[in-house]
Amino acid sequence: MNWKTKIEKNFEHLSDFIFDNKIKVIILVLLVVVGMGIQLKNLKVDTSTEGFLHENDVLRLQYDKYKEQFGNDDKILIAVKTKNIFDLKFLKKLKKFHNELENNVPYMDSIDSLINARNTKGTTDTLIVDDLFKTIPTTKNELALKKQLVKNNPLLKDLLIDDEATITTIIIDTNTYTSLDKNGNEIKESDVISEDEFSDEPVVKKEKKEFLQDIESVRAIAKVKEIAAKYNSDDFQLLISGSAVIASELKASMKTDMQKFIKLVLLTMAIILFIMFRRISGIFLPLLTVILTIVSTLSLMGIFQAPITVVTQILPSFLLAVMIGASIHLLAVFYNEYDKTKDKKTSLRYAMGHSGFAIVMTSLTTAAGLWSFSFSAIAPVADLGSFASMGVIVGLLYTLVFLPALISLLNIKAKDSKSNEGEVGKMDKILLFISSISIKYPKRIIVISAIIIVVSIGLASNLRFSHKPVTWFKIDNPIRVATKLFDDKLKGSSSFEIVINTKKENGIYNPKILNSIDKLSSDLLALKTDKYYIGKTVSITDILKETNKALHANDKKYYTIPQDKNLIAQELLLFENSGSDDLEDFVDSGFTQARMTVKVPNLDAIDYIEMLKDINKIIKNNFGDETEVYVTGISALLAKIMSASMSSSAVSYLLALFLITIMMLILVGHIKIGLISMIPNISPILVMTTIMVIFDMPLDMFTMLIGAIAIGLAVDDTVHFMHNFRKYELEYNNVDIAIQKTFLSTGRAMVVTSIVLTLGFFVFMGASMSNIFNFGLLTGIAIIVALAADFFLVPALMKVIVKNKNDLD
Repeated sequence: MNWKTKIEKNFEHLSDFIFDNKIKVIILVLLVVVGMGIQLKNLKVDTSTEGFLHENDVLRLQYDKYKEQFGNDDKILIAVKTKNIFDLKFLKKLKKFHNELENNVPYMDSIDSLINARNTKGTTDTLIVDDLFKTIPTTKNELALKKQLVKNNPLLKDLLIDDEATITTIIIDTNTYTSLDKNGNEIKESDVISEDEFSDEPVVKKEKKEFLQDIESVRAIAKVKEIAAKYNSDDFQLLISGSAVIASELKASMKTDMQKFIKLVLLTMAIILFIMFRRISGIFLPLLTVILTIVSTLSLMGIFQAPITVVTQILPSFLLAVMIGASIHLLAVFYNEYDKTKDKKTSLRYAMGHSGFAIVMTSLTTAAGLWSFSFSAIAPVADLGSFASMGVIVGLLYTLVFLPALISLLNIKAKDSKSNEGEVGKMDKILLFISSISIKYPKRIIVISAIIIVVSIGLASNLRFSHKPVTWFKIDNPIRVATKLFDDKLKGSSSFEIVINTKKENGIYNPKILNSIDKLSSDLLALKTDKYYIGKTVSITDILKETNKALHANDKKYYTIPQDKNLIAQELLLFENSGSDDLEDFVDSGFTQARMTVKVPNLDAIDYIEMLKDINKIIKNNFGDETEVYVTGISALLAKIMSASMSSSAVSYLLALFLITIMMLILVGHIKIGLISMIPNISPILVMTTIMVIFDMPLDMFTMLIGAIAIGLAVDDTVHFMHNFRKYELEYNNVDIAIQKTFLSTGRAMVVTSIVLTLGFFVFMGASMSNIFNFGLLTGIAIIVALAADFFLVPALMKVIVKNKNDLD
């Protein structure tokens, strides 16, 4: 008795144990599921860009440090279109709109528009800073004066107004820190401040502050949209965009799609299971097993505080599609045997012995393919790899323990084994016909397959990398339309943030540093390629030049940086005392650090990678080693995310191939055959890349996942095929008979599981976002190709390689 036979016998013993202790097993499993399910309340959603990076990632730590000092850069942008901004009726409506937003939008830190744009004026020793439209002009002369002030202020152009004066913007900055506790309730003042029993002074509780939560950002955006709906009209067209809004829309689409996917996949599974088994138990048992798997997996995410993201949102539907296959293989063998013997215990024992080991191996290979992503530098991808692989293992345990216990408990009626002979006979004829093709024409099949593989490898070099979330939405989506408007008319809807750290208190007063910042701004604005450009920069030098000009009777020639450190300190002090709090947006309290906002269009993350390289070169040319300068912000994070995902996905693929190959070698028990059997498992990826190149589908955060997932799923059918082929080849010592017996014994289940998986992933094509659509389409196609490879290429290879009874010994 070899080791595989011993394992099969152990599965038979396990079956008998479960059958005899079915009530205890079911109660135990349900208690575990309920115990874990309590943690579902801790499951959160995170669509933030920084959420793509691990908490200990250097760039994320820099970004957190930046936010702690300068605030949140996740902005809500509102574009207001009209025929002429400098129209009294329009300005009155704009002021009313501005005020209503300011007074009613929750979790808002600041709001900037033409209404409260900085208007700096003064004399030699007096500086006055007030709102540009503190009062709306009542005469044409007053309006003309205001118009001139706007045109003379270089800071406002492309920031709050376009060249043609037909679009103005409102910029809303949300709070940096959350106002909610762990339960999502507003933090009361009493929760923040406590009274010391030995003092009358309030004592602030020292707890680490948490950044603004997704739900707060969503509520703020919802209020902005609600108010905007009241003001929107033909002469006051409102378009809303910004990184915060894009993230919010992604979250809303995720929520809608997740609910839709689960319902559709459940319906699809139920229909296919009914067609296959024609029994209520054949629908109920596998679906219940998979649903418990999903609940347990999501509970694990709650336990480990891993959020649902734009990547992990596919997890429930993914597990539903993947884990149903294991149940189908077990039930197919059980029902077939049960209809013959009418003995449930004996039939279950046979099914567990026949399919138990193969189910374990298929689950392990799928888990290995997924687990390879757990080392990704991209946090949501790593989470998907970790928890999807955990889910597959949990699903394996439920399939081999809970499902047999349910079968043992339920009153399942055996059918007349002759009732389905006609239907089975047709399927057997088709399967035998396919097997005969591989047996008769193995070399032709191998040559054709080789040509397809070579062509696919050649085309793979033309794959296009891309990650641009806004393009996931349909072309007429309001947010996509608004983002394009900001990019085309106002030179950018996104930004980089540059932090200049002098490492010295009052170091920003140094004229050399300020000159470098100003030179950096000029050099950045000169950066233009056919793919990207810098739309605008805003920094402390703009405030200083504006102040210096105002203190010199608004003479344009004084729109410069003073070259005396004491004069700089004096002018900045005057500005600080003028009543404006704008200075704190660009320097820290000790004047050690300064911030520059670099306005850029919403680009593909691939282009951000190149742009970031150019920006860093310009920074290096303008600052010495004594000054620490780093680039952060949403756009910088996107560049890092894409760069990291490309490198880590390559590692994941290699790791997945290595782990799955090892498992195939263990299963087959023969190095040569095991290695050769991996060729059909790589073919789905190669064909998939060919389709992507032909239809210009980008390799993004989602399609990058397909490779390892496809390998893990494709190898499932190969495992079942090779497991049975090995058994029959040893039994009959004849390759042709072994191939035919393999098709008749496991071919039917392979067809059904492939249909289930394909339709399960095709369901994702109903997504509202193109990235999920592509993921579903390509994964479904990969599974079809995998089945074709297992039905044609695998038996053809076996026919050519295995020539006598000793070849697999």
